[in-house]
Amino acid sequence: MKRTLFPEGRDISGKIKNDKFLCRQLELMAAAAEDTEIKALSYRGFKKFYETGSRKEYESEYFRRRKLLSALAVLAAADRDNEGYIKRLEDVIWAVADEFTWALPAHIPYDTDIESCTEQIDLFAAETAFALAEILELTGERLDAKVAERIRYEVRRRVIDPYLKGKSNRWDRLGNNWAAVCAGSVGAAFLYIADEDEVKAVLPRLKQTLGCYLSSFGEDGACTEGINYWIYGFGYFTYFAQLLLRYTNGAEDLFSDPKVRAIALFPQRIRFRNDHTVTFSDSGDNFIHRSGLAHFLAEKYSDVRIPDDGSAVGFNDDQCYRFAHIIRDFAWRDPAAETCGAEDAGYEYFGDAEWYIKRTRRYEFAAKAGNNNESHNHNDVGSFLLNIDGECIMTDPGRGEYTAEYFGDGRYGCFAPSSLAHSVPVINGEPQRAGAGHRGRIIKADNDTLVIGFEKAYGVSELKRLTRTFEFKDGSLLLRDETDFGGVPGTAAERFIACREPVVCDGGIAIGALRLLYDTQGTECRISKKNFSSGYDSSKTVYIVDIEPVLPGLKNTAEFKFMIE
Repeated sequence: MKRTLFPEGRDISGKIKNDKFLCRQLELMAAAAEDTEIKALSYRGFKKFYETGSRKEYESEYFRRRKLLSALAVLAAADRDNEGYIKRLEDVIWAVADEFTWALPAHIPYDTDIESCTEQIDLFAAETAFALAEILELTGERLDAKVAERIRYEVRRRVIDPYLKGKSNRWDRLGNNWAAVCAGSVGAAFLYIADEDEVKAVLPRLKQTLGCYLSSFGEDGACTEGINYWIYGFGYFTYFAQLLLRYTNGAEDLFSDPKVRAIALFPQRIRFRNDHTVTFSDSGDNFIHRSGLAHFLAEKYSDVRIPDDGSAVGFNDDQCYRFAHIIRDFAWRDPAAETCGAEDAGYEYFGDAEWYIKRTRRYEFAAKAGNNNESHNHNDVGSFLLNIDGECIMTDPGRGEYTAEYFGDGRYGCFAPSSLAHSVPVINGEPQRAGAGHRGRIIKADNDTLVIGFEKAYGVSELKRLTRTFEFKDGSLLLRDETDFGGVPGTAAERFIACREPVVCDGGIAIGALRLLYDTQGTECRISKKNFSSGYDSSKTVYIVDIEPVLPGLKNTAEFKFMIE
């Protein structure tokens, strides 16, 4: 007889009545469940990605189904006497089971044969298998026998059997969130549905893939993909690790690795006031957290702090409506647990990721070195951001819209991931280049000073040295860029990316509460505005300040004083 792996998810009704956050989420799910139409996933929408590179046409309907699936499954678990929820859940499960493939077109080459399409295990095929297997675990005795049988059949046909046969996947040895989400989800499906000998056969392979995920982190625990992908990858790692711990009666404990604890501490180290955060790479704009995950990790590790509910991801905040996240928000929250806000002062240095974070009474600052071949990479070596009194002033724009071009050869022709979208110099008219060899290094990092060397981030052979120094005071900071072009004169045009519209003032530029002062006599300044797509139906606007020296030089020093009013 199989062990009960997730007993806390079976009856969540007692968790809800005294928890305002959960009550609100249940209201949103009830509203979502009023949508009774299960719209077909069309071939025209499926093919659209291959024709134009656009993902939104197919994915909007695909995730609308996952929204219904998650809402009805949670509602059924919260109200076990309501058979109406179960009957509607059965219809959605049946529709999901009917889908040609659980993978997205963006993750399937167009020339893939039909059988391989149906057996393609991408992020969302793996998540779907995990979700259906867990819904079966939580509501199986209430589902019609044929629906329960269909779940087992489809999860086995699409995920378990192909994986058992040893079919390779692009994520098997990948060092990013894919490895954790896919291996964690496939592993969960095995634990719930497969036989014990089948679990035993695949567990070494699954653990090897999860090891690849962990190897993408340094000992500092920093996720260079940003907070959104930390939640995604480490969340699914955690969900599988806990199921495995129960399945093996404590024999397999992935939480005992010191690096896992370091990764668990990452979010609290990058949280700023007003729920801002470090937005390097394809990160979202704000600090967010999954409530259930945070509560669980705080129970597991005593030094993990739980963020307050103001930054908690709500039901409609995740456009993919991932069931594993949602159900654990209900199952793992402890309303009596102590929560906290952002740290007040001090600095953080992530030596492996080469990130630096500084907090003072008035401002919050972050900068990075690293290289231009990171997962979800932006060409952003030497980039920085600055918040004043909890307001974003100098920014990193984060992700652009995910399209075929964005993840293809044209990536750095898109605005968001190019160095032209970041506060870094343009050298002899050239932006930074992509690739692991185009990198920087943090030379010094302490409470008062940060020094970054990053001449290698550019493909400019004449550039022998490029050093960026920040000196920190309570109400100001100084930026100094020094360039050495050897025996050939060159130029370093400074570029700054702002959230608010800059205005020319005496001695420099005014941006909100910031005065950016510099040598206005030997330079020319241009201010421009850039609007770019950041999602299916959303866009962002940033302001660009370009400050160019009037004359080139062999060795140049540019100083900028950031004065906070």
